[in-house]
Amino acid sequence: MQKLITFLLATAVSLPVLAQETGRTDDGFKKNHVKINLFALPLRNFSFQYERGLNEDMSVALGASFLPKGSIPFQGTIRNAIDAEEGDAGLDLVNNAKVSSWSLTPEFRYYFGKKPLNGFYLAPFVRIGAYNIDWQYKYEKSDGSERPVDLKGRSGTFSAGLLIGAQWHLGERILLDWWILGPQYGSNNIKLEASGDFSDLTKAEQADLESIIEKISYNGNRFDATVTDNSVRADNKISLPGLRTGFCIGFKF
Repeated sequence: MQKLITFLLATAVSLPVLAQETGRTDDGFKKNHVKINLFALPLRNFSFQYERGLNEDMSVALGASFLPKGSIPFQGTIRNAIDAEEGDAGLDLVNNAKVSSWSLTPEFRYYFGKKPLNGFYLAPFVRIGAYNIDWQYKYEKSDGSERPVDLKGRSGTFSAGLLIGAQWHLGERILLDWWILGPQYGSNNIKLEASGDFSDLTKAEQADLESIIEKISYNGNRFDATVTDNSVRADNKISLPGLRTGFCIGFKF
């Protein structure tokens, strides 16, 4: 993973250097494209891409996105995927946790259109990223009082897939890029932890809290939890398919 991150960072640094060269190929078309994904904006996600043409048919691109801290996106979809009833910790996590995220997505494109870097294309890609998670769960003790448990954590993500898309050039400077369908498969490694004094919970209550967290299930993947007098820890590894889509407007130079 460290080698992959180093490669992606090197790519991110080298692409702007390449862009300092002339923006035209020997055939005269502009081969530097900077874009923003309009579909992501209503989801509070800021998604950008830089594409560099290698020739009339092929290009490389690097996407970058970030999600400011806020509610979990696609809450309705996630609720349907969680095996939980009203009042369970899984639904509490979806409804009340706050998340922020970033991702990098390098890809290679091959175009099938008659014009340079235009028309339908296929683009194999990989994506790495991370989510930061803040979740306060209010555990109900045996005496009926609530004990707040402030869990903070991180989810590292890695996926790979194939994007089917289409790009159109509008005049000298503007282009549209439709990410039609991008099936992908990857994994999320989630780690949550709450540090502090939990000695006010009896051993039975600590075991009960472990059981509550371990019942949180997403597509059959459950947490492994440990509660002690000094900490609460929860780990989960989720492997699942995903879908990449978008519609971008861009500027070429």
